[in-house]
Amino acid sequence: MKLSSTVTATVLLACASVAQSQGFPVKPLSLIVPIGPGGGYDFTGRLLGEGLTKEFGQSVIVENKPGAGTVVGTQFVVKSAPDGYTMVVGGIGSIAHATALVKDLPYNPATDLVPLQLVSTNSYALTSRADLGPKNLAEIIAFAKSNPGKLTIGTPGQGTGQTVAALMLKSLAGVDLLEVQYKNAPPVYIDMMAGRVDLFFDASGTAQPFVKAGKVRGIATSGGERDFILPDVPTAKEAGLGEMVLENWTGLFAPAATPRPIVLRLRQAIANVAATPEFKKQMTSRGYSIYSPPDVEAFIKAELQRWPALLAKAGLKPQ
Repeated sequence: MKLSSTVTATVLLACASVAQSQGFPVKPLSLIVPIGPGGGYDFTGRLLGEGLTKEFGQSVIVENKPGAGTVVGTQFVVKSAPDGYTMVVGGIGSIAHATALVKDLPYNPATDLVPLQLVSTNSYALTSRADLGPKNLAEIIAFAKSNPGKLTIGTPGQGTGQTVAALMLKSLAGVDLLEVQYKNAPPVYIDMMAGRVDLFFDASGTAQPFVKAGKVRGIATSGGERDFILPDVPTAKEAGLGEMVLENWTGLFAPAATPRPIVLRLRQAIANVAATPEFKKQMTSRGYSIYSPPDVEAFIKAELQRWPALLAKAGLKPQ
């Protein structure tokens, strides 16, 4: 049977893609962290970068590209060549929340990115400066209602889970908190300890050393149950704010047009790294639970459909 030129071209393209994936990678890879150094995305990205360097035998260069929350770094990857050599760290804030909360988002996570693999989940912890008068969530909400705009809350930019958590707190509790915006998380703690910022939502594992040392006070966590890294801190639900449930997931994403064989190659390599005892040890020590859904693409699709409606119900609008 004689094949048409179109079918022949398709077959040749498919064969070329398979051949390309079998030799992949043949040069260093780039892993973009869309926030500044020191935060959860940065920690996860660098740990994955180390593991993938060993897995591939090629350098994985981790580069921070902060700006507009996570938008600048993520857009850089969206616009990069879809050849598997450029990836971005993404989480619930930058992927599932961004379309609903970032005004004029210059890309569509559903069509411009392909999920490679998720590796972890974590809750967020609401913390306060150690000498803040109100000592628990109920007292903070009561004070904020009586003193609108007086309490300040640090946020590390649009498209981050920390900012979404802060916005959810304001909306669900019906309080006016003054946002103080930063480029990433570490400077917020400096200002909290200096008494310049009152509140901050951060990844529970990142907040834990500050809470444990008494430098900040743990108020509530955002998970459905108490976080293993902060077992003495109640959930927001326990503290009286039942709808305040937010659990982050984090993984790697690539441009949507990346050839399927290369996507599968990267997906397997990331899974191999996430399964190593060293990766698990490092992640759990920082408060992350190891997590990868059986079908990562179906999971992300469901999250992209679910969160905009939930955020709208909570009264959150694009900024």
